Amino acid sequence: MATEQIEPTDAEGEAAAQEPSDAEGEPAAQEPLDAEGETQAEPAAPDEAEQPAGDEPSAAQDAGASASKHRRRRRHKKKPGEDGAAQGPADAADRGDGGEEPEGDDATARGPGGRAERERPPFAVGEEIFGKVIAVSDQAVLVDIAGGKALGLMDRAAIPGAPPKEGEPFIARVQSCSLRGGIALLGAAAPPAAEVRAKLREAHERGMPVEGWVTGVIKGGVEVDFEGLRVFAPASCVDLRQGAELTYLLGQRLPFVVASYGKKGRDIVLSRKQVLEQQAAREREAYVAKLKPDLVCRAVVRSVLPWGAFVALPDYGNIEGVVHMSETSHDRGAKPCDVFAVGEETEVKVLRIDERGKLWLSHKAILQDPWDSAAARYAVGSRHAGKVVRLTDFGAFIQLEPGIDGLCHVSDLSFLPVEHPQDAVKEGEEIQVVVVNLDTRARKLGLHPALRPDEAGEEPQTVALYRPLKAVVKQVRDAGLTVRVRGVTGRLARGFVPVSQTGTARGTDLRKAFPVGTEIEAKVIELDARKGELKLSVRALKEESEKRAYQEYRAQVQREAKFGTFADLLKRR
Repeated sequence: MATEQIEPTDAEGEAAAQEPSDAEGEPAAQEPLDAEGETQAEPAAPDEAEQPAGDEPSAAQDAGASASKHRRRRRHKKKPGEDGAAQGPADAADRGDGGEEPEGDDATARGPGGRAERERPPFAVGEEIFGKVIAVSDQAVLVDIAGGKALGLMDRAAIPGAPPKEGEPFIARVQSCSLRGGIALLGAAAPPAAEVRAKLREAHERGMPVEGWVTGVIKGGVEVDFEGLRVFAPASCVDLRQGAELTYLLGQRLPFVVASYGKKGRDIVLSRKQVLEQQAAREREAYVAKLKPDLVCRAVVRSVLPWGAFVALPDYGNIEGVVHMSETSHDRGAKPCDVFAVGEETEVKVLRIDERGKLWLSHKAILQDPWDSAAARYAVGSRHAGKVVRLTDFGAFIQLEPGIDGLCHVSDLSFLPVEHPQDAVKEGEEIQVVVVNLDTRARKLGLHPALRPDEAGEEPQTVALYRPLKAVVKQVRDAGLTVRVRGVTGRLARGFVPVSQTGTARGTDLRKAFPVGTEIEAKVIELDARKGELKLSVRALKEESEKRAYQEYRAQVQREAKFGTFADLLKRR
């Protein structure tokens, strides 16, 4: 019986006639792929002549075959990273998400297709492990697990009876395992993560301290285990010393404060900075009470600054004190960096403790004061070699030895007047000086530049009013003569003889009468030691000489007049 062929409808006919395409609009001419990604061979269509008339495929079958090819092509077009999409998400209750996610190689490994895979701990939580005790402290027992594969930490308080000894075997269960620190916490099963996070949230809100085990030192801080939940503590909040090595904290149970609690307990940050500061304040207060003024202590230099240095006192809990630059050395020109070096050991003397508890120390007080013997070494009139260490508007400071500086006033630096000391000397220059005054109580030393070698043999003279002095003409001017007083240093060596006091007739050429280098003798008629002006007079000295000669003559005449006349002498005989 011949079957009646059904004509497809318009919609079905269009669907059957249209070639299926993929989502990206690629033509269906490409070969379809199977589930494993291999190309499937297109089955050969039987010849129409061999097909029985009654077995022709229907339009519905053609449409189904096209849809099947289309699905296979869409599966082939999936991106490489989409295979993991079908997998379930990571366990949100993992005990490692209580802090920040680790970075770099410590955090995750990349699997096939670039998918991030969480690093697996060496031991599963609750797994029974076998190890050997390698150390026993006051707080914990350290266990070597699997011959150095990992390090186990067991709270001593959780061990009933006497603790094990080093070298003994040890069996326990893993409570939690640090991925980055490499320390597995051993003991009974930890409470649920939600319950632990609730405790930390309450501690954060109330500001209550919590205690946790330091199980690893990682980049930027340490990893802390709190009842099986791993959290993070930054390095700046773990030790008061910046950049300190934190490995000494491994395996210790320490108090912390919850500094940050966010992301519903997935971002928890601990800090022990507040605890350390309070503890340090109590210890400092106890040690400061033992310090008294004038007490000499051993100190270690911690840091050197332009204005002083900070030192620690090892015998008093390493409390820090400050040594101001004025107390570093007797040498006023010495800088703190010239006296101290970081890490060196020295001695200091306690000066005072102010109302804020700040400790003021002195390094200069333990050194011998060079001014104690300055009077014997630097007598007035003695000559010494010095070095110009500082220039000011009013003069130059000259160092005779470390700790002893003298001042040479600008008016005494040069025979010719100068506006500034730098016009006469330079900083760092070596010069010869003469001590003109010394006050050890006030620590003041007055200096003058010494005479030049060709003038060193001159006999010293005392400059006083109306006293005659020997001088040498240095300059001839229309107004008079500029002279240098022989054997005198400083401003008093400058003298001036007005033209009216030269003792010459009016109109005399002074350059011919008093050539430069001529030695003269004049009398002091004016003296202004402050301004450095010394006025001399040759005429006054001549007049004084003549007056003295006349007085001597009159005195001789009077002595001779006492003998009487010649007749009186004859009578006496």
